[in-house]
Amino acid sequence: MIFGENLLALLVLAIGAALAFGNLMALIRPRPEEQIGEDELARPPLLRSIAMIILGLLAALWALASLITADDAAENASAAPALARVEAQSHH
Repeated sequence: MIFGENLLALLVLAIGAALAFGNLMALIRPRPEEQIGEDELARPPLLRSIAMIILGLLAALWALASLITADDAAENASAAPALARVEAQSHH
């Protein structure tokens, strides 16, 4: 694999962070009046934007937690055979 076993978590982290950041910036800094067309809203809908910010943050936090625990799990898995050998030698 290109990015190893963590490709899905990395993609979810990137998309979640972009979703949260993009909607937050749209709320904070809407487009100038000159760029708004006749059938377009001046500001994004507040409730939808807040829902998308929360969804993006949840996705990014889940992915970050998955990446952190995946590293811990990999370290524990690689240490398990060595620990078993040490325990086996100490019993003899």
